[in-house]
Amino acid sequence: MSQADIQQDKDTLRSLESQINTLANLIDRGKAHLRFPSEIEKDYRSFLLVQFVSVDLKIIAAGLFVFLIFGWADFSFGGDNGAVLFSLRAAVTALLFLAAVMLPRTRLLPYATPILVAGIYICSLVLMWNITNVEAPGTYYYHICMIPMQVFALLALRSNYRAMAVCSCMMLFTYSVFVAWYPMPEVMSDIDKMALSILPFYLLFWVILVAMAVYLSYTIELSTRNDFIKNRLLALEAQRLQYLGRRLEQLSTTDSLTGIANRRYIEDQLVEEWRRCSRNATPLVTVMLDVDYFKKYNDHYGHQQGDVCLKAIAKKISEFCRRPGDVCARYGGEEFLILLPGTATEVALGIAQDICQSIADMKLTHALSPHKVATVSMGVASVIPGDDKNYESLIRHADMALYEAKGNGRNQVCLAPTVSESDV
Repeated sequence: MSQADIQQDKDTLRSLESQINTLANLIDRGKAHLRFPSEIEKDYRSFLLVQFVSVDLKIIAAGLFVFLIFGWADFSFGGDNGAVLFSLRAAVTALLFLAAVMLPRTRLLPYATPILVAGIYICSLVLMWNITNVEAPGTYYYHICMIPMQVFALLALRSNYRAMAVCSCMMLFTYSVFVAWYPMPEVMSDIDKMALSILPFYLLFWVILVAMAVYLSYTIELSTRNDFIKNRLLALEAQRLQYLGRRLEQLSTTDSLTGIANRRYIEDQLVEEWRRCSRNATPLVTVMLDVDYFKKYNDHYGHQQGDVCLKAIAKKISEFCRRPGDVCARYGGEEFLILLPGTATEVALGIAQDICQSIADMKLTHALSPHKVATVSMGVASVIPGDDKNYESLIRHADMALYEAKGNGRNQVCLAPTVSESDV
């Protein structure tokens, strides 16, 4: 794993932990019921919009259906104006229903709450307008219907106590002004007198209902916000654990010095590729390489510079592992192993020679080497795996070819004799 990847991983983990700490502090300080910091509040609003589309629209549709069904009263109490009253009710219902259906498909969705408040208020205005067109005692039916409108407002705005309070107070204030403005008949019947006498209690009951509705919606919003924070916190914790699990797995299979795979990882890959090549009857190639005169390099330049040399060579080797199945690993000390599944022997030999030449071309100064630069010796071995065999002999043959390259003067590639199934 490269230093850039390691730094990116650290940044990711730091970001996750920062978010977790912020959410935990909100819960610990009991601040989850207030407005969140801007980014969290934005996510919370997005969550509410999802809930609005999946749940609240169904409640709104049901409420509009009930509002339309109660239009039978327009014909029952409206007399000659019954058809007009019902037509207005039906038109308002149709427009609001159409708005509810189209809202999720428009850019106005973020404004769903104020639009809902406006829709409820419009329905209450329709009821007040009906009062002016119906004679007593039928007119008092529409007065009573203001309470179900308040209940519907509670159901539709249950998760936003601010919108709940604004909508309720608008309806109550408008109704109070309407009642004060609307003239009583000159000759009052017993029903008119009774209605006038209970009007203060009716308004008081409505005020109490509004207070209860606002408190209930406040409690629901508080619970919703707390649940949102806790669920978000749990999701981030799960994400962090999953990320740490991946990082732990990466660290256990990555060489800490060079950032490429370690011996454990490539041996696991050898088992997997052996089976795959056995099934497909394709060749499996291993390339063993060793840094020439590396002990002398360390003794002369120091171990710190030796680490720099190994990192540079590991990086260069990894550039030649281009296919998904190709793997290079630090096998131990200054020794590296390359796995090339499904690669023809001639192709693998050409890749090894290119690696050998590229490392020499890096011109990493090595005063104690006959070549005066850091070089590598490489051994290549290839086999078409058998069904019940293992890779140990393949590694052994590559190692033997490596020692042959060293014996021939180093800075070169040697190909092991073809590994037969009997050898394996």
